[in-house]
Amino acid sequence: MAGGKGTRLQPVIHTTPKLLALINKIPLLDYIINHLKKNGCTNIIICTGYLSEKIQNHISQRNYGIKIRLSKENSSLGTAGSLNLIKDFLEDEFFILYGDVFTTISLSKMLKFHRQKKADATLALHISDHPQDSTIVKIDKNKKIINLVEKPGETWGRYGNLTTTPLYILKKNVIEFILENKEIDFAKDVFPQMIKKNKKLFGYITKEYSKDIGTPERYQKVQKYIKSHQKDFLL
Repeated sequence: MAGGKGTRLQPVIHTTPKLLALINKIPLLDYIINHLKKNGCTNIIICTGYLSEKIQNHISQRNYGIKIRLSKENSSLGTAGSLNLIKDFLEDEFFILYGDVFTTISLSKMLKFHRQKKADATLALHISDHPQDSTIVKIDKNKKIINLVEKPGETWGRYGNLTTTPLYILKKNVIEFILENKEIDFAKDVFPQMIKKNKKLFGYITKEYSKDIGTPERYQKVQKYIKSHQKDFLL
């Protein structure tokens, strides 16, 4: 998902889409694609909007050795709405990654968990250092998700700090919960409706690294992390 404008990060990256933000002189997109390939992915769809042509131009100049398709939304459709534009290309199960997140989470291990639970949706969860502007998750003893609290602000302490990281595995029937031509958000709109309809949502809890670059401060943290683990991210 790479359709957002990245308003909070624009003072740093200016007219560069977040997906192409340089981290140690390498675009974030290249790290993401490398991680997908390491985990056995063979087909990528990038849902774009703002500055789509720059993403298209970057991809056209690279040989990633993997099938990449671009889809462009002409108006903001939120984090979930763009799935309607690509529903004919989706497999029965697929990963959702966000184009402003750097992660080392093992996709193969997460997929194994998802299938063991026979889940309709699996959300990667971690302990967040900024729960106030995250989606806090409540789970039962079997790791089934029973509630989500979206961006609780200063009241986060009453809910805990186990939050989603923007990495999901979904079954294609999630489309039933996404209205066409509407701005729809996974955490705010889709997942709560799925819980109400007794769909099986599970939380995959991990300590593996995952952080968005949505603010200058978090962008610097990801830069620092990759510098300190440089040998693990040679592209």
